[in-house]
Amino acid sequence: MFRAYARFSVNHPLVHYTNLLAVLAVFITSCYQLLENENLMFAAGLVLVILPTVIFARSSDYKRKYLSTND
Repeated sequence: MFRAYARFSVNHPLVHYTNLLAVLAVFITSCYQLLENENLMFAAGLVLVILPTVIFARSSDYKRKYLSTND
């Protein structure tokens, strides 16, 4: 799965950046709501961010190791 997303992010960088921004927006919104409202219900947004973050990190590592361009 990490290899597939690494290739996807190389072939479609705009979609990848959109995914990154969406995950970042969910994280920031969840942190703000959690701090402002002090309601643990908003911690669910933090849990939802964990899986995409792991996928982005492992895909980035794969991309750096195996998909680098030698210009």
